[in-house]
Amino acid sequence: MITAILAALLLLVPVSVTTAYLTDRATADQTTGGVGRWCSVPNPAENPNVYRLKDFPTYSSNGSSMIIVPVVRNGEFGSGGGDGRLGVRTWACDSTRLTNNSTLKVTSWRNSSGSGSINWRTQASTLAASRLDPASGLGARLSFLHREGSTSLAGAELTTNDRQLYSWIVSSNRTKTNRDAFPSCATSLCWINIEAYPTFSNAFTGDTSGSRTLDNSVQYLASSYWINGGDFDKSAAHPVNLAPYANNIDSFDGRQVQWVVMEWWGSTTPSNDMVVEVFVR
Repeated sequence: MITAILAALLLLVPVSVTTAYLTDRATADQTTGGVGRWCSVPNPAENPNVYRLKDFPTYSSNGSSMIIVPVVRNGEFGSGGGDGRLGVRTWACDSTRLTNNSTLKVTSWRNSSGSGSINWRTQASTLAASRLDPASGLGARLSFLHREGSTSLAGAELTTNDRQLYSWIVSSNRTKTNRDAFPSCATSLCWINIEAYPTFSNAFTGDTSGSRTLDNSVQYLASSYWINGGDFDKSAAHPVNLAPYANNIDSFDGRQVQWVVMEWWGSTTPSNDMVVEVFVR
């Protein structure tokens, strides 16, 4: 009897006060899977390592929206206990917004040496909720590399030492059907192409009819041509694994800190349920 009463009371609790985050209309027919089927995504209000695309501030005159997040292995980006592999998951429910009219790009970077010039737009209580200002200091450098590459003369391509800063996540031809793509680097003087980036339809997967199992996220794992402290190895793509971080950051070479740049642009505005989860496995 008590269980039945509690269950009835839960039905009266508004969705907004629970930890579940549903679609913006929060109704069962929001999804295409059928009556009684509910699609959910992680709630940014409950998880500081989850970022709603719609909330990204406008960065440039072309309407691009961007944030830069410092990522460490201290529990803010996962429960720990894994190998420290950096990655993201794209989440969505409303398939009607997953069009080819807008684009997502996610890259990750390490400092070349030292702490660099760190200019904060928002210094929150946790690094997961912090932002690096994309318009000044280190943030300006990383946002330029993310969008333009080393020179901006031949597309977004990286040359010389810039190649050792880059980790591809949702870039370099990666899509939800080809999550392991990587840029070619056949010679020691190669130019690394950090294009292309997927459209919403190729980066996300929403709730679709015909499937009895809800699977509305896509996982992308970070890879790079640098190893550990920064040695460059063009022969293979290497996983980006972060070393544990406790209180003080004493390594800025990519072993402890990665700067994840997330950007979207285009004519289709993301729905509220389109979020990117940044994690350290």
